[in-house]
Amino acid sequence: MKMKKEYLILGIVIAALAVYLYQRSADRTHYTLPALPAVAAADIDKIQMARGAETVVLVRRDGRWQIDPPGYPVDSKLAQEMLDTLSGLTLTALVSESKNYALYELDDAHKANVKAWQGEQLKRDIDVGKAAPSFRHTFVRIAGDDRVFHGQDNFSFRFRTRIEDLRDKTVLAFNRPDIQEVRITKDGATLTIAPAPAATDAPAAGPGGAKDWQSSDGRPVNGAAVEALLGELFNLQADAFIEGRDKASFNQPVYTVALKGPQEYTLALFAPAGGDSKDHPAVSSGSAYPFSLSEDHAQRIMRGPEELFKKEEKKEG
Repeated sequence: MKMKKEYLILGIVIAALAVYLYQRSADRTHYTLPALPAVAAADIDKIQMARGAETVVLVRRDGRWQIDPPGYPVDSKLAQEMLDTLSGLTLTALVSESKNYALYELDDAHKANVKAWQGEQLKRDIDVGKAAPSFRHTFVRIAGDDRVFHGQDNFSFRFRTRIEDLRDKTVLAFNRPDIQEVRITKDGATLTIAPAPAATDAPAAGPGGAKDWQSSDGRPVNGAAVEALLGELFNLQADAFIEGRDKASFNQPVYTVALKGPQEYTLALFAPAGGDSKDHPAVSSGSAYPFSLSEDHAQRIMRGPEELFKKEEKKEG
């Protein structure tokens, strides 16, 4: 009888402990995640990112994103990724209520405060911390809430970037098949070339095939070399932008190339400024700002006229 009583007491203790643990677990896992106001990516027209002493403001004007001020164009791919993140932001779990923000890089020294507007309405106001160890979530805080949450996906890096990295670095863009004339000037020599008239019995060049080119006086030009040059110029990306100077302050280029299609596209490269830098300053018709190309990048473009002519085959005997 005594043993039955002990078993009964033990069973009651185990049942009580099970109820306690269940309630404690329920208290820890059942909570309400904050409701975020819905906003479509296409409706967001202003984004502000503040980190430390630096604040970057992006605004949409005439369908294009700019850094405001001074109006630098923003890389469209990067802008769209930010918009998709902000419009699709999803909180997946509560991480902490301890206010130990430094652990998640959500303290004042490390966090990125991100705000997004639709017109005059503030639609997002979040603090972005570091990526979670899984790299599938990002630690975030929502304005007015002291708790730390998991935001779905790794997006921390998108809002911790410099102005230089946000700028659209495309400085020359054109449709390659439209180009009907190339004019090159280097070392005082100028060469103008154009597609050679196709012979009536010649097969058409296949996709990606090099067309025949000739100089203005009818001499054959190395078509593969011309196509390689156009390939370097097509969607040309600046390696860096030059601050504190405008395009008009550059003169006496060491190399220029002009392309004619529906409009004229131009690129001018200048001698390196000296010192340790071997980068070439440059200006183009496709950018309102001067920029620079690395030495290797510039050398791939600066083909002299003599390099484009076909080499004559040596006759045997």
